[in-house]
Amino acid sequence: MSLISVIIPAYNAAHFLAGAIQSVLTQTLQDFEILIVDDGSTDETAETVRKYLSDVRIHYLYQKNQGLPGARNAGAKASTGLYLAFLDADDFLAENALATMLKTFETTRAAWLNVGVMKIEGEKRSVRHPHCPDGDLLFAILDDDFVTRSPFYPREEFFSIGMYDDQMRNREDWDLNIRMIEAGRPLAIVDQPLYHYRRTEGSITTGNRQRLYLYTERLLRKHHKRLADNTNKEIAAIYARNMWALARSYAYDIHDLRATYRCARESLRYDFDIRRIAHVLRYR
Repeated sequence: MSLISVIIPAYNAAHFLAGAIQSVLTQTLQDFEILIVDDGSTDETAETVRKYLSDVRIHYLYQKNQGLPGARNAGAKASTGLYLAFLDADDFLAENALATMLKTFETTRAAWLNVGVMKIEGEKRSVRHPHCPDGDLLFAILDDDFVTRSPFYPREEFFSIGMYDDQMRNREDWDLNIRMIEAGRPLAIVDQPLYHYRRTEGSITTGNRQRLYLYTERLLRKHHKRLADNTNKEIAAIYARNMWALARSYAYDIHDLRATYRCARESLRYDFDIRRIAHVLRYR
């Protein structure tokens, strides 16, 4: 049994995968295992991993394509660590990420972490700092996913919350964040760029806007609508605002008039605001 299981889902990311693996192998804390979940890749992912299999801490799993949350869950189920770390195949961990994560969990007794992110765009580097809004965190997370990155969990916490929803092939992080906050699980902020993010076209996390909006709508109906239907007027207003914003995205970004009408109608059902009608789709 390892102290930390690092789960790396990979889909046609052979060109970047070695960098992700190396960022784990060079950690200041070395009590870990690495589980690489090949989510139905058709490139040289298997060949890339084979070079590392002489290290007994590294394991390779292959499955038919199930999407990012399904691949993450498969790695978690096959893992043995007391803590779980999720790393996408084209990203990196700071060399002190695992040690810092472990220390934070042990000293705060948090159930999950919101950590800083180093964003990599070519030669440009920028840091996104995590924060925790004032007031009701459930209202805040429903209004917008304020969590910068939450890649670390104690094993029992991750499984007790129900893992990732493998039907949410986008917006899966927002979905899990909502469930963690709704369940009252304590969150700790680590204002260090422990996670290094690089956006790569064709990676397991990259999707087109239509797909993004589809899963955003699915998430809003899964959580926001459910809570709004419990006669919570403030959540109903949040749901309406998000649906109206989504209607605007459908209209202006991908010109899907049917989806625009569907979301706009749903917004007005839950919060009939004349300003939205007066300004058509410009008013949020």
